[in-house]
Amino acid sequence: MLAIGAVASATVLMSGCALSQTSQFASAFTDLSGKHFVGWFDHNGNMLGRVKIQARAHDLTYCRKHKTLFAFSRRPGNKLYVIDINAGAIKKQILSSAEQHFYGHGVLSEGGDLLYTTENRFDNSYKAYEGVVVVRNTTNYAIEAEFLSGGVGPHQLALMNQGKIIVVANGGIHTHPASPRTKLNIESMKPNISYLEATSGKLIGSFSPPNNQLSTRHLCVSNDNKVYVGCQYQGEKHHTQPLIFSHTLHDDPELEALKTELNIWRMFNQYTASLAIDPVNNRLAVTSPRGGVITYWDTQTDSLLEVTKQRDCAGIASSNGLFVGSTGRGELVRQGQRKVSLQKHRLKWDNHMINIV
Repeated sequence: MLAIGAVASATVLMSGCALSQTSQFASAFTDLSGKHFVGWFDHNGNMLGRVKIQARAHDLTYCRKHKTLFAFSRRPGNKLYVIDINAGAIKKQILSSAEQHFYGHGVLSEGGDLLYTTENRFDNSYKAYEGVVVVRNTTNYAIEAEFLSGGVGPHQLALMNQGKIIVVANGGIHTHPASPRTKLNIESMKPNISYLEATSGKLIGSFSPPNNQLSTRHLCVSNDNKVYVGCQYQGEKHHTQPLIFSHTLHDDPELEALKTELNIWRMFNQYTASLAIDPVNNRLAVTSPRGGVITYWDTQTDSLLEVTKQRDCAGIASSNGLFVGSTGRGELVRQGQRKVSLQKHRLKWDNHMINIV
């Protein structure tokens, strides 16, 4: 095995397993003409279906109960697509409420009856409102509840503790759809992860990174309810900060940076994208498109196992003890005992991927 912190072209050694032939994955993508889609593919990277959508999607979630994919518009989009993968068609298009927009992420309740989405509230005043989590049913998609997210700029969220608690990455960045990519509060931003009761939205606790310009954006949760959050640093270009933190509610008084050297953090180019956990081998994978690296971590010790180079890496998901990754250059790669190129499609995969079977 490679030494801790080594950089390699092949990924971290794992148990000798293979993707199941029933494994399927899904991701949003944009074709070379600029049209937007949601696509799903098999364990060999063969495209099984695609559906054209009006606006670029970011993340997805899959409802096994209804055999549907939910595709969430990238900020500041106001569309949520419900896709029937058997029919290969959009089942329904849902619009956010007036003066709200999606943040590209959502999560389903344990039974698949409720859909939780992070959304931004805005008006002509440009005031930085606290974000919201909107709860819709998955029968007619009516809004059942809406509660505060615990901070400004909520991004990815996840369920934990058997679906009783929602954890939200509040990035802390104030934006407005009139100038959607402009960050309006970089000096005063207050990122955090917040824990909410799933039924009431009651705030259980909020925890901030050590630097207020570490925007907490994406997260995942292990089987033992440990949260891993990836950050995007908004400070000076020459600064280097830890970008991945762990936290266990009721056990950890603060976010704990994962263990590695400063030169490794420098490789990220201040940016993390997608996180995924392999519960079989107790591994965490984190992509950095700007750094062109994927890092692998031991979730039992929170220490670095390996860094692999992957130009323009994007989404990542796990299945049967292996990781499958995508790139903005159309590549699909299996990451196991060695890196295996599955397919290269003529498209640009977005930054997130999910396992749907």
